[in-house]
Amino acid sequence: MTMKYLLRLLPLLFIAGCSQPEIPAELKQGIDSITAKWVPDTREAIADIVLVNDSAGGLVLQGETDLPGLKNEITSFLEMKKISFTDKLIVLPDRAVIGKPWGLVTVSVTQMKGEPSHSSEMVSQAIMGTPVKILKKKGGWSLVQTPDNYLGWISDSGLQELTDNEFDDWRKSKRFIFLGTFGHVFPGKDSNFIVSDLVSGVIVEDAGGGSDGIASVKLPDGRSGGVARELLMDFDLWCGSVGPDVKRMINFAASLGGSPYMWGGTSVKAMDCSGLTKITYFTSGIILARDASLQYRHGIKIDVSGTYKNLEPGDLLYFGHINSEGKERITHTAMYIGNTEYIHSSGMVKINSLDSTRTNYSSYLRNILRGARRIIGAGSMPGTMKVADHEWYRIIK
Repeated sequence: MTMKYLLRLLPLLFIAGCSQPEIPAELKQGIDSITAKWVPDTREAIADIVLVNDSAGGLVLQGETDLPGLKNEITSFLEMKKISFTDKLIVLPDRAVIGKPWGLVTVSVTQMKGEPSHSSEMVSQAIMGTPVKILKKKGGWSLVQTPDNYLGWISDSGLQELTDNEFDDWRKSKRFIFLGTFGHVFPGKDSNFIVSDLVSGVIVEDAGGGSDGIASVKLPDGRSGGVARELLMDFDLWCGSVGPDVKRMINFAASLGGSPYMWGGTSVKAMDCSGLTKITYFTSGIILARDASLQYRHGIKIDVSGTYKNLEPGDLLYFGHINSEGKERITHTAMYIGNTEYIHSSGMVKINSLDSTRTNYSSYLRNILRGARRIIGAGSMPGTMKVADHEWYRIIK
């Protein structure tokens, strides 16, 4: 062998000799199986977890998740397999980095983005007074989780960050919920500048005082002003008295008739299909999952395969198709309002019928109807949870 070819071969032998061994398939499959159990959908939880070799040939568990239970199960799995490893898996929020892990939305409606950028697609919204968990931060943006478990990036300009103690104080505070569709926080006598606009479901603190039908309120970022008292209700009283009222929900949804469709919208200003069902149910104290395909996983299954006679007003209808992999894909939702009709956001908020003899019948939607879910009577649990039972809104004793 000539010296020239020997010199070419030596680097290859060095690389081969230093190559890291493959992670056993059994370990990869075990971690993937545990992760899939805990995180069926990455829109609602973070699970960026890998097992890798370090430079010395040891195993390292690294990445990040917002689920302590997921980390515990994976580490227990590796220990059960008698695997020696270094644990570098971060549970978000990382308290060494995030000193204030809670937040309150400070504007009437804020955008939630898929990435920390104004040019990124809006995936959802959150309204004023919504409590969020801050998972991590990047360049003036916070990755947050809303009470329905949905993930998205919010600009820090629309967020009031809180410590654990400050968040507890807010949960204990005397608050109002805004029950109107739209409204305003008016300034004091010395100013004509409106403090803020309001949308249905906004939560503000009771600042005490007020007169002539005006309640004094404090916004999450400390701004204050007056709101028409008739449009407010004590938050704790509302939590204790509100419940699914089909007639009220239908009237509320109908009051939004003609409102424009907006992808990612979850406020009365503009909404997508699941945004409409979500805000409608919130008026009755129920927190639905965010997207139509997520909502479809919850509630009591109603058979609509051959008839719509099993439906009751308030039931949610789901539309979609079977994809190329043979899996059901839900793309649209609506709320059944009785007499074969349903209200939904498609272009605008409107009413269509399942009855082919009606002028508002949609053959397209009837042909892609995939199923229905009943929320009323489903119980208070993730996906159909009562606001009153959610510990981010109140301290549950």
